[in-house]
Amino acid sequence: MIKLIYFDFNFWRVDILRLSLSYAKIPYHYERVVRSNWPKEKKNFPFGQLPVIELDGKIFAHTHSLARYCAIKSGLYAEDETSALVIDQVIDWANEITLRIAPSIREKNIEKSSMLRKKFIKNELHTWFGYLENLFKSSSKDKIFFIQNFSIADITAWRVIHWFTSGQLDQMPLDFIKKYPVLEGFYKKISNLKSFNQLKEFKEIVN
Repeated sequence: MIKLIYFDFNFWRVDILRLSLSYAKIPYHYERVVRSNWPKEKKNFPFGQLPVIELDGKIFAHTHSLARYCAIKSGLYAEDETSALVIDQVIDWANEITLRIAPSIREKNIEKSSMLRKKFIKNELHTWFGYLENLFKSSSKDKIFFIQNFSIADITAWRVIHWFTSGQLDQMPLDFIKKYPVLEGFYKKISNLKSFNQLKEFKEIVN
């Protein structure tokens, strides 16, 4: 059985793996590492990072690699090279915007963290959501999915949009997504997709 390992909180990096496998009814074991234990555990993992996937005793790392594996396994990857490029761009976009907001999350000094968050909102937020909306406009044929069918691109974009609009991030203006009506519409359509929103992982994330 596939084993997923991540920290003891929900985050898009592992959630897109869980959602993909669950969508295809592929069983998996989910192991959570208590964050306070991470300094001791870190040396046991490739690249000193989570999430990882364990298969037959071997551990594999890096979000994009794991996402592609789970997507292929679940029938949620592309059948042609051009569509694969679209999917990979969405996953890379998620990584990029996460790297840009990360300093404001990791900073322990409250005042410095607040300053970094304000800087991100002013200089990065709209740039990167603009990139995603432009990608959707140029790639989507039906204006529902990024490629011709539901894929891990949709799961990834949905999960990151949810992260930014759910009130989890301090100072984040919750209505900023209204500046991107195409993305807002996409998010609502994916949220209402019954084959997706009935998954226990989906319910756990939104609740």
